[in-house]
Amino acid sequence: MLILLIVVFLVLVGFAVSGPLGAPWVPARKKDMQGIIDDMKLRPGQTYIELGCGDGRLVKTAAKNGVTAIGYEINPVLFAVATIRNLRFRGAHIRFGNFWKKDLSSADIVMAFLMPKFMERLDAKATSELRPGSRLLCYIFPLPDKKPTIKRHHWFVYKY
Repeated sequence: MLILLIVVFLVLVGFAVSGPLGAPWVPARKKDMQGIIDDMKLRPGQTYIELGCGDGRLVKTAAKNGVTAIGYEINPVLFAVATIRNLRFRGAHIRFGNFWKKDLSSADIVMAFLMPKFMERLDAKATSELRPGSRLLCYIFPLPDKKPTIKRHHWFVYKY
């Protein structure tokens, strides 16, 4: 019973922290995963960074494509799930922390699934930190006032 209470507490704390910083965890649709990977145009040697990697499924898929895949997660339960899910993938790295405080300059592609109220802030961060030619894939919610190079039903790709 005590273990169950601890797990419930950690889940609640995790969601209480992650929501105000970007988004509560809602996984990407399984049917969208391959399309997202295809539109990222990942190539071996590139660096993929996911902001709020949740359970780590996209980090795992990106690493399987030969890239260095880094996922940031602030929810301790999801961090543990993502870490375990990615243990056997050499190119996958799950980091615990607030992605707003992390430098994105090493990324060739960044993926984010954030609430609409954070999209302007995300665009400003990407503009100041991403190298020319880097890409940002936003799932579900587009960036305000920026035209995507690729627009699908559930995601948008922007070039910086």
